[in-house]
Amino acid sequence: MRAPLALIIEDEYLIASDVANGLKARGFEVACVASERAAVTWLEDNKPDLAIIDIQLLDGRRGVAAARLKEAGVPFLVHSGYDPEFQSPIFHGAPYLSKPAPIPHLVELASQLVES
Repeated sequence: MRAPLALIIEDEYLIASDVANGLKARGFEVACVASERAAVTWLEDNKPDLAIIDIQLLDGRRGVAAARLKEAGVPFLVHSGYDPEFQSPIFHGAPYLSKPAPIPHLVELASQLVES
């Protein structure tokens, strides 16, 4: 059985690193990108089992990567200081943890999304 692949879309290195390490400890493979553009490029050749998305990225808050994930049927959770309900509708209804969320809670929620 292969390890689930998580895509972390986060522009703050320390947060991305902490999340990645927590997911790896739980058995995930992890890829990290820091912008919408990088996420869209990565998604052209890869399909993760889930994604963890920050709303505010290096190149803005457009939600393009989230839309691609949704179209591909990939579940995602939002880990951001921005409340999704006040952002692009693509983020509405997604599981949300406000930054900084405890890594064990974030990893548990990610695991639940992959299992469902």
